[in-house]
Amino acid sequence: MQPGNIKQHLQDHHKEYYGWALHCCGPDKDIVPDVLQTAYLKMMEKQTSFKEQSAFTTWAFAIIKNTARDAAKKGRRERSRSLSEHYLMDEAYSSQAGEDSDEKLKEQFFAEALRLLTERQREILQLVFYHDLSLKEVGQVLNISTGAVSKHYDRAKKRLVTWFHQKGITINNYNELI
Repeated sequence: MQPGNIKQHLQDHHKEYYGWALHCCGPDKDIVPDVLQTAYLKMMEKQTSFKEQSAFTTWAFAIIKNTARDAAKKGRRERSRSLSEHYLMDEAYSSQAGEDSDEKLKEQFFAEALRLLTERQREILQLVFYHDLSLKEVGQVLNISTGAVSKHYDRAKKRLVTWFHQKGITINNYNELI
């Protein structure tokens, strides 16, 4: 990909990348702009390392995740304290002012459901549902096998179906969550 093309691609997909950076930075929302800027610079500098074996967005998501991870490590050392648990993916897309109470209740309901999942499961669901990545692409972003992604994805859906049943919501097949 040519430098001008990368710049245009980053502009075209900035909203997606920003949402992913919000998720990857967890509670350190204030570092998201720095993480994203650093990741963009890395993409521009490392463009020759992009071998087009995967989609550019898959490569970009991986760079953003690794940059956020490095920033979090640096932040922990500087503050001498551990970071609290990552916010759930729904919190990355914060609610707008003026939303009605039904929408807020719905958000709280799904946030409660997502707390049942491991961080890895939440990451996978976010990449699949919010960013429309295939399981293979998710594996490339998270640097794990497609089989491992599939296993986490399947377990997350089963766990959510069980939770829905406990809340009195009938889902006959966990594939309905797809």
